[in-house]
Amino acid sequence: MKIPFVGPTYSAISPNIDCQRSVNWYPEVSPISTKAMVSMIGAPGTSLFCNTGVNTVRGMRSFNGKMFVVVGNHLYTVSDLGVMSGSIGTLNTNVGRVVMSDNGTSASGLGGDQLIIVDGLRGYIYNVSTLTFSVIPVAGSFSLNPIYVEFIDGYFVAAFKDSIKYGVSDLYDGMTWNALATSPVGATPDPILSIVNYHQQLWFIKQFNSEIWYDAGTATSIGSPFLRISGAVIDYGVVSPWAVCRASNSLLWMAVQRSGDRSEFVGVVELNGYVPTNITPPAIAYQMGRWGRWDDVFSYTYTQGSHTFCVWTSPSANSTFVYDTTTSMWHERSVWQGSPYLIGRHHSNDYCYFNNKHYVSDYRNGNILELKDSTYTDYNTPSPDPMVSLRQVQHINDNNGMLYNVFYHRLQVDMETGVGTGTLDPMAALSWSDDGGHTWSSEHLASIGKMGEYKTRAVWRRMGRSRDRVFRLAISDPVPRILLGAYAN
Repeated sequence: MKIPFVGPTYSAISPNIDCQRSVNWYPEVSPISTKAMVSMIGAPGTSLFCNTGVNTVRGMRSFNGKMFVVVGNHLYTVSDLGVMSGSIGTLNTNVGRVVMSDNGTSASGLGGDQLIIVDGLRGYIYNVSTLTFSVIPVAGSFSLNPIYVEFIDGYFVAAFKDSIKYGVSDLYDGMTWNALATSPVGATPDPILSIVNYHQQLWFIKQFNSEIWYDAGTATSIGSPFLRISGAVIDYGVVSPWAVCRASNSLLWMAVQRSGDRSEFVGVVELNGYVPTNITPPAIAYQMGRWGRWDDVFSYTYTQGSHTFCVWTSPSANSTFVYDTTTSMWHERSVWQGSPYLIGRHHSNDYCYFNNKHYVSDYRNGNILELKDSTYTDYNTPSPDPMVSLRQVQHINDNNGMLYNVFYHRLQVDMETGVGTGTLDPMAALSWSDDGGHTWSSEHLASIGKMGEYKTRAVWRRMGRSRDRVFRLAISDPVPRILLGAYAN
């Protein structure tokens, strides 16, 4: 008979309730006419694109046909061939995330040729026409400690640390910020953390609340061009400036709400119009809530294979959760952290879509890596790390209060086989728990077929008996991983 085997991550407060995990595997939902309505696809691996040195990349952005990267206290460009320039600008800080935006190019007919960078202390402009790098003067509506910047309708808009005020640049001129072009985002007194240009409206996402503003057309010499939409205040803030995703024509962020004078973690919310909906199942919210610290959480969004993934990582908690807006399901991603295998965070630290490819920086070094679904390892030196795809399934019992033992004579996992390369005979490792997911058996290996052995069946036999069993399947060989389900006698 077919048994439950595929699905999303859903590890509850107790493994006895549910201990499902999908790590480096994401669910795919297919039409009813297919063999498996829900299957599992292996997450992409990574290969080297460019090495920028020993320091971690602090930020990346594609602009004017190049990738701009900040490493240490220097700004560089990287070509589409992965060739890195010399330093084209020096920042006043050398650690911490930077946020970048641009105001387009004059060659496109409308633009200022400017890349803007804020690093939490100062702001900087690199002009791609004059090839000059400048520090933005702390004057007018531009203050010290800018933490976020966004572009909308020809203006740069900046938020500053511990401030409810924002600043607005002159039209297509990030070096000039009129003193009158500012306003408090003051429906509530909590500071601005993030700014998003969403549907040509300006979203100020704050510590406890969010406000929606629009361009009223006022010249910056008179005042701020932006006004708040009447009544457009949402009672959700964000955990950090970098925990906001734009994806699938929507806006998502890791949200908190006010609880007295403190913030209370809510989960990830997604907008439906102006109404945010909590899309975090209780089990995922519980796991994220255990992170304990959220001010370092960051996110990014990318679309690959018709799936749009919103990736949230907590560096301090060593954890990465991914929401697939295409299927509305969650999974986890992890990079190899040594033997025995431990599930931790993914090694991506920032994201950039450049030259029609997906790139991430590696938090462990200065590497920029390509995310590629035909790569089945994670780049590292001196040799690639194995990428472990792990599926921990639902509880299986007699559905009658677990009164009776179930004898497992044979289990066949339905997956794509014959995927080995060269002489490699790839293996799938199966283990199980008979105590609700608290302890596990040793791993038992089965072949999934050398190259071209498409009729190979991944089968395990004589697996004993249990009143309540949880299976766990793992693949670490560098081969495609397609999982369709399982059948048991």
